[in-house]
Amino acid sequence: MKNLVAFAPPTPNLGELNQIRGIFTALMQCQNDERKRFAFNLAVCFKNIVGGSLRLSSYENYEDFKADVFRCLDYYFSKHVLIPRIFVMAYTQSDNIRGISNVDSMCRAVKEYYEQNRLGWIYTVAVNAKLGDYRWTDLILVAGHMLSEADKDRLAADEELKKKVFVSEGIVHNMSRLYIRQKFRQKKVQTLLTKYKNGKPNVVFVCGGRVAGPEIRLPLENAEKIYAKMAELADKGYNSVILNGPRTPNEVTDYFCEQSLLSGGKVDFYNSKSLSHDKGSKLLEPWRVYRGKFEEKFGVEQKQYGAIYPAILGLENTLAVHSFDSFASCETASSGIPTAICRWVEIDKNIRPDCYRLADLLTNGGYAVDFADFDGRVEPKDLKLKLLPNSNLEFAKRIVKECLV
Repeated sequence: MKNLVAFAPPTPNLGELNQIRGIFTALMQCQNDERKRFAFNLAVCFKNIVGGSLRLSSYENYEDFKADVFRCLDYYFSKHVLIPRIFVMAYTQSDNIRGISNVDSMCRAVKEYYEQNRLGWIYTVAVNAKLGDYRWTDLILVAGHMLSEADKDRLAADEELKKKVFVSEGIVHNMSRLYIRQKFRQKKVQTLLTKYKNGKPNVVFVCGGRVAGPEIRLPLENAEKIYAKMAELADKGYNSVILNGPRTPNEVTDYFCEQSLLSGGKVDFYNSKSLSHDKGSKLLEPWRVYRGKFEEKFGVEQKQYGAIYPAILGLENTLAVHSFDSFASCETASSGIPTAICRWVEIDKNIRPDCYRLADLLTNGGYAVDFADFDGRVEPKDLKLKLLPNSNLEFAKRIVKECLV
C-alpha cells in the first residue's frame, strides 16, 4: 500500500473543520516509510446538496439520504483519481440525540458505495464522538470528558467495543505553536498587534455563546459580567481584548463592541463572526451570521486584517480565556498558551454534562485556571500550568496501524 488517501465531507462548523484538519495533519506526520504516504482532500470532497452538513436526520428515510451521498461520491470521483482508504467524520456535539445515527449512517453509505462500485476497502473514522453503538464506523475517538460513569463501566466490560474506541484527554484540534506563530507573522495583522507590544501582560477573552437548541445560552447579563472582569484587568495594567465567535449572539456582539467604543479602548473588541454579506454565510445557520448596527465597521476591519484569533495568541505573556461551552480551551492548553476557563454561560447540565466535565478536567488537572479566581496578580507567564496532551498524533498512529493490518 503506497498511498493512504484520507478524505472527509465538508462541514459549515469551524470547530469540526479544524478537528478534521488536525487529524489530516497528524496523518501527514506519519509518513516515515513507503506504506504511509498521505494525501487529503477536504473542500471539494462532496458537492454539498442540502446546504449544510449532510445528515440522515435531515431526510425522511435512509434510502433518500444514501442516494444523495452516492451523488456526492460520484461527483468526488469524477474529480479525483486516487481512491481514498480513510474516511473521517466529525461528530456534531449540538446534535447529541441523533449524532451517533448520523455518523454511522454516513459511514454505512460510504461503505456501500465502495462495495457497489468495487473500490475495495474503506476505513471509517469518527472524531470527538459520543460513545454508542456504531456498526459501520470502524474507529471512534471519544474525549475522556465525554464519558459518563456508565460509559466508563460499559467500555471496561465490553472488549469488542474497546477495540474500536480511542479515548483521548481533551479533544483533537488543529492548533499548535507553529500555527500560532504563522498567523502572528502575517503582515496584515502586524500593524494591529504592535499596539499590544508595550510590555504589559495580555488577557484575551474568546467568547462562545449558544447552540441551535436551548441547552447553551449567553444572556446579556452574563456578557456584562465578562466585560466588567475584563475592564477590571485593564485597570490593573493588562492589555484587555474580547473576541466573539460564530456562536456569540448578535446582541452580545453589539454589547461588547459598544462598550469597547464607549471606553475609548480600555477593552478592545474584534469581530470573528461571518457578516451577512459574506459569500460563505449563505451556508451557515442564520444565528451564526452577524446582522447588526456594526456590520459596516466589522466589514472594514475584516478587509484590513481578518479574524485575529489565533494570531493574537502569539503575543508574549498572554492569558487565553475561553467560555466553558467551547472546546477551544483544549487548543490553547495543549499549545502551551496559559489558559483560563470562564463558567459565565448558562448550560443545561442534563444535556451537556461534557462542558462541566471538561472545565473540571482542565482546572482540577492544573492545565487551566478558573477565570473567576484570576485576579491578575500572578501574570500569565508565571502561572506554571501543565501542558495538556495533544492526542492527534497518537490517534493518527492508531488509524495507520489498523489500515496496515
